[in-house]
Formats: sequence, C-alpha cells, structure tokens
Amino acid sequence: MPVDRTPGTRRIWLPAILLGIFALVAIARLVQIQVVEHGHYSTVADKELIDKTTVYARRGAIVDRNGNVLAISVDTWDIYVNASVWQDASKAGPASEALGKLLSMDPAAIRTSVTSATQKDPDIVQVLVKRDVPYAIGTAIIHEDLDGVVPVADHERDHPEGDLAASLLGLTGIDNSGLAGIEYQYNAILQGTPGKSIFERDTVGDPIPFGQSVAVPPKPGQDLVLTIDRNIQQMAEQRLHDAIVEHRAKGGQLIVADPNTGQILALASEPGLKYSTLDFNDPATTRLLQNSAVSNLYEPGSEFKLVTASAAIDAGAVTPNTTYYDPGYVDIGGTIIHNWEDEALGEQTMLGVLQNSLNSGAVFMAQQLGEEKFYNYVKAFGFGQPTGIDLPGEAVGHYRTPSDPGFSPVDFATQSFGQSITVTPLQMIQAVSAIVNGGKLIAPHIVKATIDANGVEHSVEPKVAGNPISPETSATMRMMMHYDLESPGYRSEGDPKYYLAGGKSSTANVPVSNGGYNDLTQIASFVEFAPLNDPKVLVLVTLDENQDLETGSIAAGPVAAKFIDDVLRYMNVAPDRADYPPYDQG
Repeated sequence: MPVDRTPGTRRIWLPAILLGIFALVAIARLVQIQVVEHGHYSTVADKELIDKTTVYARRGAIVDRNGNVLAISVDTWDIYVNASVWQDASKAGPASEALGKLLSMDPAAIRTSVTSATQKDPDIVQVLVKRDVPYAIGTAIIHEDLDGVVPVADHERDHPEGDLAASLLGLTGIDNSGLAGIEYQYNAILQGTPGKSIFERDTVGDPIPFGQSVAVPPKPGQDLVLTIDRNIQQMAEQRLHDAIVEHRAKGGQLIVADPNTGQILALASEPGLKYSTLDFNDPATTRLLQNSAVSNLYEPGSEFKLVTASAAIDAGAVTPNTTYYDPGYVDIGGTIIHNWEDEALGEQTMLGVLQNSLNSGAVFMAQQLGEEKFYNYVKAFGFGQPTGIDLPGEAVGHYRTPSDPGFSPVDFATQSFGQSITVTPLQMIQAVSAIVNGGKLIAPHIVKATIDANGVEHSVEPKVAGNPISPETSATMRMMMHYDLESPGYRSEGDPKYYLAGGKSSTANVPVSNGGYNDLTQIASFVEFAPLNDPKVLVLVTLDENQDLETGSIAAGPVAAKFIDDVLRYMNVAPDRADYPPYDQG
C-alpha cells in the first residue's frame, strides 16, 4: 500500500528554509561588515587594538669652538602608569608603593593623579607620572617589573658648564623643541626627525608580545660648533658681573668679536637666563628669554662719533689734521647743543674731537660731509637694519632721515654724536668691526660649523654685506682710535697694559618720554680693539644705568682694557710692550 510522505517532507523543508534564510541574512551581514563597511570597522578595531607613539630623535649637541660641550641630550625615562591595570587595588597598591620609593614621591599622590586623570578622560590608557627620570632609576623601575608601570625612553637637555652662556644657548620644551636662543634658532637642525612606533595592544592597553609591530626609527639631530670660546665666555660673564656690582648698574653687556670674520667669541648679558634658578611661574623668566645684546635698543652716544669720523674722512670732507674752532657748543637754528663738559677748547683737530669727545666737532664733521652722504654712510654701516646675527629676537633700531616726517636739522646734528638714533650692541660691534678691519661690513654670527650624522663638519663662512669705507680710511681710523687712548702726555683709563690698541668711550644719557634726557640715568660704554696693526679682537662693554654716574671711560674703560690684555694673552698673541706675564690658566 503506498505511503503518503508529504507531512514528513514538510517537516524537513520548513526548518531548512528557515535556516537558509538565516544563513542568507548572516552572509549578507558578514558581507556588509567585511566588505561594504570594512573600512569603518577596521578603523574601530585599530583604534581599540593598535597604538602608536612618537619616538623623539636625539637632539644634537652644542659645543664651543674647541669642542667643549655646552649642551647635550642625555638618556632619561618618562614614567607612565596603565590606568586600566591600576583599577585593581591589589595591583595599584604595591606598585605605587614601590614606584614612590624609587621616584621619591608619595605613593598616595601617585594613585590620586592616576585616578584624577581617568575621571577627566575615561578613555585614557597611559597616565604620565614623571618626566625625565634619570636613566639609572628608570632602569631600576624596569627591573622591578611593577604592575601597570610603563617606562618610555626619552632625552633630557643637560648643560655640563652649568649656567655658562645660558642666555645664548636658550632652552628646550617638553617636546624637545627649542624655545629660545640657539636652541630655537637652529631647532630644525638640532631636533632631527622624530620616529614612530606602532604596535598591537591587549584589552588593558599593554603591548602584545610578538603582535604586529611597525617602527620608523628617528633620525638624530646634527651637532653645532659655536664660535664661542668657553674660557672667554666665562671671563666675559664674570668681568661684566663684577663691573655691574662695582658701579651699581641695572645690567649690561660684554661682547667679544673677531672683527675680521664676524665670529662672536663671547656674548655676555646681565640680567640673563640661568638654568639653576629657572622658574616659569615668575614673569621675569619670560623677559630673560630675550638676549639683551640682540634685542636692547639704546642711543650709543659718543661711540657713534667713530662712524661720523669714518664717513667724513672716507669722503674726503676732512682729514685727521683738519681744524675747527670749538666754542664749547654749536647753534643749530637757535637750538644750542653743548659739549659734554660744557668747555670751550678753542682750535681743535679731528684727532682732538675724538680724544676730547667733542659734540661740536662731530657736528662739524657731519656738516662738512653733508646730509645726503652722511645718511648714505649710516645706512652702509648697517644701522636701521638687522645685522643677520643667527639669534632670535634681533631688534633693528631707528633714525630719522630728511625724507621722514618731523625731521629737522637738529636731528642731523645730534645723530652725528649718537643721539636721536637707536642701535643694538651687536650693530655697534658690526659697525666698529668694519671701521678697524679694512672696511668690510661682516654679519656677526654664533655658529661656526654643523656636524652631520656621518661626523662631517660643514663650516659657516663669513657673510660680507658691503664695504662702507676704504682700507685706507680704516687704517687712518685705527690710528685715530689709538690716539684716543694714548698720545703725548695723555693715557686713557681704557688703554691696555701690554698691547697697543684703539678705542672710544661713551656716556649717553637715557631719553625720556617727553623728548628730553634724564641727566641721572646713563649708559656707560667702551669699545676697543687690539692689536693695533692686526686686530684680533674687538670688545664692547656696556653698563646700563650705572648709579655711580661714572663716565664710560672710568666705568667701562678699565674693564675693556684688562679684558684685552687677558684675552690676547689667552690666545697667545705676542705683546706690544715689555714686562709681559704669561696668562694664568687658573
């Protein structure tokens, strides 16, 4: 008898159809997830399982011209805590106790900082506990293998010479980028190229051993060789400080340059940056990030007479022996301009104008030259424009010319002796270098060479910006500047003991907002070069607002003279005079 199988078949196919439909839905969903929306879910998975960190490059070292290290990066550790692991009190307690002991920190404070970080950001994985932990301590932490504690390799800037040249070198931030000084100016060269580390992590954020890992190694920064000499810099900072204390000055600068190359051998400024007392909670710290030798503007006073004399002699308007009659003042359209001592010296040569620092004589030279030529020379000497020094924050200075609104013949007269014009100490160094080096205007610079990753040194060549005066004029000016220090029956406080030199003093009153000058505030300075016939160094000493009101010749002159003697002996330059003692290295 035939069997009816229809009910059984229905019972079999109905589940099969339902399973088939479920399978089709599942496959469609898988296609949607793995194909259509693959990019989205891959990104989500990477975000949860893949982590990446920046690996900072070792920052290049900064050394002086003789290879003495001034700034270098040393290996340190940044200590992090895995917040997920420390959610377990049984792990956080012992780990924080051990970590606190190694870091000399309160364990409870460490736990609180981790908890606070997770409350602010629930998704945070690694919480920074302390930066730049010494290498040996970081290594000890690694050996302890503390739960959730993650040391990450880093570098810290170290200064083996302490605070020496701090205002010049500058400093770096927590991301190893330069913030001031050489560190900022040459950041791209020193910093190198950061690397990258990409790795898989587990559910609590720790790297998975043998998981996917990609690393782009960092490229270390290049080293810098400065023109600075550590010993000369140390001497400059100490001599400047002593002079500031002795004359109760508000601050000052002492710059030593090679006038033939523009290389700065020492650049001291006070007040200045000090690593040992650095405090960014103090607003004064921010001001100290600017180097006053580069950024301070002042009226140079009588030192500017060197520029006026150089221009007038170079143009043939006067000679050193040209004479004029000094009544002690000069009348410019009814405005009376006095000499600094209000004395009338009668007939004077141009040599006497510099030696006696006569304002009337400077005006005479400028008038013989004429306005147009005078301002052409002022511009040719680099005033009113940057020197090109390789330091940040350089000020430019200003002076009025006949084409400027408000210009008057009084401006022309006062600018001839260094008033109504603002300059920086470095602009004066650049201009006087040209006056004594044969007439070449050379950009001052701090970096002597760079050293690449292969140890190859690349020298920085001097940059000649122009030739404001002839070599013959330069030779004449050297002799006139020597006459300013010593002549028959006369010897200046700024005359060195062992070398023939040339120089000029300045005592400039500080201008006030109403357009006049405060007779109780001044800038005392002295600029000097030696040896006379082959200048090796040029020194500028500037004392800001010295309270004893001693002149530049009395306050700054002896500092410059003694410095010339000592620095040239240190450089093994043969003396010009007898009784020459060896330089005491101690």
